[in-house]
Amino acid sequence: MAGRGSFTEAFDLFGYDLDNYDELFKEKLDMLVEINRNEILDWPQGKFTPKVDHIGIYPRPKKPLKISLATGGNHNSTIRAAEMGLPIVYAIIGGQMDAFKPLAQLYRVVAEKTGHKLSEMPVSAHSWGWLSDDKEKAIKEYFYPTKLLVDTISKERPQWTGMTYKQYLESIGENGVIFVGDADTVADKIIKMMELLGLKRFYLHLPIASMPHKDVLKAIEIYGKEVVPKVKKYFKDKSKLNDFSIKWKE
Repeated sequence: MAGRGSFTEAFDLFGYDLDNYDELFKEKLDMLVEINRNEILDWPQGKFTPKVDHIGIYPRPKKPLKISLATGGNHNSTIRAAEMGLPIVYAIIGGQMDAFKPLAQLYRVVAEKTGHKLSEMPVSAHSWGWLSDDKEKAIKEYFYPTKLLVDTISKERPQWTGMTYKQYLESIGENGVIFVGDADTVADKIIKMMELLGLKRFYLHLPIASMPHKDVLKAIEIYGKEVVPKVKKYFKDKSKLNDFSIKWKE
């Protein structure tokens, strides 16, 4: 996944001007795609990249990387990914899940208009979450670490606000985009989002340092042994009926 990133510290670190945020990413992404396509790179002098004359780029993977464009829901990034024929991954960590449906539709419309094959351009999503054998326990455990994170970020970014308990409950509710609860609750909600947005893949981000390590390991175990099999079985059964586009690969 290649994205513009949501934090700005790297600009000062590497000597870049934040005003060039979008233009810099576009040029770097174009260069990455070209390197992925060609072992020997010929690249013209850019505004943010050097001229490269017929130089091999190593080490290389056995086959070209499957590069996806990662975005938090930006319209321009959605259009860019579609026009370039790149798969897209949405970071869906706030608001309501149906708010991303127009973006997913925009991506597919632009991709088709620019002559790309949608079968080669899966749409994926990434969201926050937490799992426990007990749904209410999971809800209670996850609030404070999440509030701490959101409140900290809100002090650095004007577009963010601190999290109240009411907002938290809305986020983990049926139409929210944070996945908290027992295996069945989380699996059912993942299925709902995947169907709503036509996703081919879903990534769940679990907290690390803010939660006890043994609990994180347990959450991973529940996700891998209970949630994932249920979600896969659901879409396998639907694909057998030929009424859903998602095809799982074993």
